[in-house]
Amino acid sequence: MKFPRAPDHHRKQDVMKAHSSALEEAEKDDQNEHSSLAHTDAQPIDLNSLQTFVAVVRAGGFAAAARETNTPRSSVSLRIRSLEAALGARLFKRSTRAFALTAAGRELYQRSAGALALLVNALRGVSGADAPYAGEIRITLPADFPVRIVAAAIGDFRSDHPNVRFEVSLTNDVLDLISQDIDIALRIGAANPQEALIKGAIDMKFGLYASADYVSSHGIPLDIRDASTLIGPSRPGLLRLLSRSLPGGATWPAFHVAVDSFALARELVLNHQGIGLLPEALCRVEYASELVVPVLPEQFSGTIRLHLTYPSRADLSAKVADFTRVFERHLAAAGR
Repeated sequence: MKFPRAPDHHRKQDVMKAHSSALEEAEKDDQNEHSSLAHTDAQPIDLNSLQTFVAVVRAGGFAAAARETNTPRSSVSLRIRSLEAALGARLFKRSTRAFALTAAGRELYQRSAGALALLVNALRGVSGADAPYAGEIRITLPADFPVRIVAAAIGDFRSDHPNVRFEVSLTNDVLDLISQDIDIALRIGAANPQEALIKGAIDMKFGLYASADYVSSHGIPLDIRDASTLIGPSRPGLLRLLSRSLPGGATWPAFHVAVDSFALARELVLNHQGIGLLPEALCRVEYASELVVPVLPEQFSGTIRLHLTYPSRADLSAKVADFTRVFERHLAAAGR
């Protein structure tokens, strides 16, 4: 005997109720796991499992953590299951479409990541201070940052730690350090869209420069605003910082050629196209060889502080901290 089918709107309501019920159950499970983590009896915890858990969170998944730690994925999964069993709580929401922590997982990461990093660094200081590092360091730098400085720092560091891999991104975009897994960012100014550890690194000097041929043909204007062709960056934030060095609270006039690359601005200057607002370090060789000359230094000579930025103190591993010291040494040498 066949029964009549329920109307479509009834079936949709049933599906919506089932979906809502599933969400409520998931939320209850999440809350229960959070509560169980706070109240569970003390159980022996394997530090390897805890390290694996932190690695999975930072890598953004089990497979990525397995690659980063050079560990079989099956071992990563086993350690996480062992840790969950010891804690009596699920740490990750199992899904084929997304990677997410439960409330218990978030709490465990917040409480353990920093302490674990301190412990690992302490153990390394006692028993393995001279052992070479391995793994990866991810860096982001301003697009026009002098590449010879970072190249020298990486080469210096890898001579002692050849198993460390580097991924370097040269961009003027302010990358999210957490979601894009950045270890170190060198940024102009101290502004940062998230909580981070910020440390001053180097002062970058700016000036106005023109080619010797351009000056011979056009002369030197009495005022910046009188320049027949002014070349400069198309970055409002940077210009606001540089405006502080202009006399009497003045602002920059509109550039005749605005570019998002100081390297391009320098090439335009070298091709006798006008007076360019440039970092001193970017045209030091050309200045020494008298291909370019400073223009109106009495009206403008500015300095901007570059800052080294890290996701958080907990993420500043011994490996990253040691490379930072090497990088700072090369930055200081370049600034002299």
